[in-house]
Amino acid sequence: MGSGTTVSADRECSGDPMESPAELNCGRQPLVPGTAQEEAPAANPLLEDLRRRLMRALQRTVARWGSRRAREAASAAEAAAEAAALEEQSRARVESALGRLRAELLEMRFQNHQLARTLLDLNTKMQQLKTEHELEIASESQSLEDNAVNQEHESAHLKI
Repeated sequence: MGSGTTVSADRECSGDPMESPAELNCGRQPLVPGTAQEEAPAANPLLEDLRRRLMRALQRTVARWGSRRAREAASAAEAAAEAAALEEQSRARVESALGRLRAELLEMRFQNHQLARTLLDLNTKMQQLKTEHELEIASESQSLEDNAVNQEHESAHLKI
């Protein structure tokens, strides 16, 4: 049914859903609850047209709302996936850095043990050298005393 249906002799009904109820009635009798007009809305082409227009508008609104909600949900899911990926990358970088630090610490510990062993070996060698030096000094001292005693004995023998 067309939207430009003439109902009264003086004016034309546009069927525009933005018109007031009085304008939509276009000079006809108002709907009274319990009457045949209310029970058979398909009998009035203007009301049926209005009902179809409202249903289409409602369906478009619901479809737009649904697709917007779906886009928002997809966007939120993308953002969550992106955040999870970034968190996983960050976690991997931290784990990698910790692994490198552990390896460096193990290397430093190994070097520390090597240095300690070297220092102990050096200390032992120094003690040995000190003992040898003291023996040499004692030996030289003994030889000097022996030489002095021998010279005294020789001098004493020569004097006799």
